[in-house]
Amino acid sequence: MSMRTPSDDLAALHVRACRLAHEGREDRGFCQRAARADNLACAHTMARWRLKAALDARVAAGVPGAADALARWHALDLAVGQADHDRTRAESAGDRAAVAAAIAAHDEAAAALAALLAEARVPAA
Repeated sequence: MSMRTPSDDLAALHVRACRLAHEGREDRGFCQRAARADNLACAHTMARWRLKAALDARVAAGVPGAADALARWHALDLAVGQADHDRTRAESAGDRAAVAAAIAAHDEAAAALAALLAEARVPAA
């Protein structure tokens, strides 16, 4: 039996910019588990931590650029969560412009996560 590595977990991961819609809500307003399980862009997923584990392994292996990629991961993880909080506050206040801005910030973070995932999938030389 072979051991799974953090990079093995990257195969299932994807980015689906959900525009913070929280579709098919379950458990306190979160999206259905199946919808968020492997979606790096979901605000309520642990999938980003699987990407972080793969990036951590690249840093430990001394892969050039890995530390920068890990720093970008940290910033993007925060950006996704902040966009979700901003959207919630804006919706509560009835501020449509702020809702749109939060969704745009989320979409931007999702695109950057897709690029980071593609970079992490490239085998280390």
